[in-house]
Parts: sequence; C-alpha cells; structure tokens
Amino acid sequence: MEHAPLPQIAEKNSPTMLAALGILAYAASMMMHEALGHGGYCLAVGGHTTMLTPWMETCHFPGAPSLGIKAAGPGVQFGMGLLAWLALRRLPPNLTRLRFFLWLCMVLNLFVSSGYIAFSGVTDFGDAAELIAPMHPAIVWRGGLIVLGGAAYYLSMLAAAAELKWFAGPDDANRRLFRLVWIPYAAIGVFACSTAAMSRILGHQDALGMAVASSFGAGWGLFRLPDMIRGMSLERTSPKVSINWSAAWGIAAAAVIVAFLFFIGPGLG
Repeated sequence: MEHAPLPQIAEKNSPTMLAALGILAYAASMMMHEALGHGGYCLAVGGHTTMLTPWMETCHFPGAPSLGIKAAGPGVQFGMGLLAWLALRRLPPNLTRLRFFLWLCMVLNLFVSSGYIAFSGVTDFGDAAELIAPMHPAIVWRGGLIVLGGAAYYLSMLAAAAELKWFAGPDDANRRLFRLVWIPYAAIGVFACSTAAMSRILGHQDALGMAVASSFGAGWGLFRLPDMIRGMSLERTSPKVSINWSAAWGIAAAAVIVAFLFFIGPGLG
C-alpha cells in the first residue's frame, strides 16, 4: 500500500477562478509595496501619505526626506513573498484555492521586487536607482543591482517551480501546467492595464508603463516554470488537485476590481 499510485481526479480547474486568484494576488502585491512598504515607513517616521496609487506613494515628511522609504517598498514586498512561501508549505492540503492564492502571492511579491531591482539597474529608474544615486562609480553600482536582482529573480523562479509541482501532481502534462500560469498571467496584465487607464494622478502613459512592467514584465518568468519542473526531481507532489469556482473568492475579486478601477487606480489623496 505504501507504494500504491496516488489517486487521480479529472481536471476541473476553473479558468475564472484562476483569473480571480491572480487578480487578488496582484492587488495584494502592489499594496505590499506601496501601502505597507512605502506608506508604513512614512507613518513610522512621523509623516503622512499624500498620494497612493497601485504603483506610487508619496509621503510628506516632518523633516528632511529619508532614503529609507525607497528601500521599504521592495524590501517589504520581497519579505512578504518569503512569508507567503513559508505559509504555503504549512497549509493543510485540502485548502486548494488558498494554497494557489498564496503561491501567486509568493510569485508576484518575489518576482516584482527582484525584477524591479534589476530593472532599476538597467534603466537608472526606480527605488533602487534612487538609493544608489549618491554612490560612485555609478556604472558599478548599477551593475550590482542587475546582478543582485537577476540572481534573486532566478532563485525565486526555482522556488516557484518547486511549489507549482504540488498543484500539478505527479507526471502531469505540460498543458495543465501551462494553464496554471498563463491564465493568471493574462488576467493580471489586463487588470493592471485597465486600472492604469483609470489613473487621474499619474499620466496615462506613465501609469500604463508601470502597469505593464509590474504585470506582463515581472511575471514573464511564469512561462519558464513548466520547463523548470520537468528538470526537477521532487518528492513534494500530490494527487492532481482541482481549483474549482468559489463564490466567496469570486466576490472578493470583484470587490478588489471595483476598488482598484474606481478608487485606488485613479489615485487616493
């Protein structure tokens, strides 16, 4: 009995549920960076947030502005990705939708924060670029950001692939794995760009650029995960699990979509 094959069930993954979980995870990731990271640091030093969007937060400081706020956004976001990874490994196996949501939170928080660091090195734009602005020679520090961000992104992909194996089950077909990544990826990108189109505080071009970079750009590594899984020898597998439709999760996603399109996307403050 110890070596009996794991039971298999027919694939019943709901595309709508996969999309809804992706939207929820992306919204949570952006708020980790802007509201909790930048905004939390702002409050901690006695300032107050004057503007908040999914991709930008501005703070009124009681004294001179602090560079610490620049590190707080990606730092908190990356830390939350690690916490999601730890929580994911301790959840009961029957909480399939919650597990997949936490997996997406782990992926987006790790991918966006590490990709953002590499992006800052390449473009000399963003939080990390502002942190190293006083450092010289600039080319060396920018190269360091690219190496650090690239290495963190690759390690994040390895962790994401290892956890995705659980959802696929043993000896799963590539088609099923691909559906688990491309449906959330597409939904996240459409949601981010739709939210950017509602921006009133940021220019539409700037908002759209940030939306594309944090969704389609940062999430591109998702498409490498099925190939990475095939090259792994992993013991942590499960029977094929289904991510079925849930009205509660669907309502939560609908509420987040409304909040982002009509309040957070246009800009608070």
